[in-house]
Amino acid sequence: MIDLDIDGIDKLDAGARGRLERFASIFDRLDASHYVTLADTTDDDAVDEAKADALAVAGRGRRYEGLRAAVRAFSDAATRAYSSRMSLTDTLLLYQSLPDRAEDRVRFLASVERVVVAVVLWDELGDDDRSALLGPWAELVMSGLEA
Repeated sequence: MIDLDIDGIDKLDAGARGRLERFASIFDRLDASHYVTLADTTDDDAVDEAKADALAVAGRGRRYEGLRAAVRAFSDAATRAYSSRMSLTDTLLLYQSLPDRAEDRVRFLASVERVVVAVVLWDELGDDDRSALLGPWAELVMSGLEA
């Protein structure tokens, strides 16, 4: 489970914290075996522009520190979930798909970082930036945040 009571999250406004809590609920329900499907494989100009816009919106003050704390919390949770997955032997004996590669894990963690940034800065990002940052998470996150 994601620990959103860590130091730093309190530096975010109530709206951002509420969205993070709803996203944490979505994230906690994900099976780690599906993480690879959420690892964004595209690295295009729209994503680069969205990241630059998000950094400009985040600034360098208190909110930026809160944003970094949130990214750290979700990245740590994803790393723990990956490490608790079944071993290759267990996976083969259960006739499930092979574990993903290290590159997939890195791409997944990068996508988690982008999604957390989008969730925190939701109200201040344009639709195109938000969509680019969400990537393959878009439908899951948008339906979860609207519920």
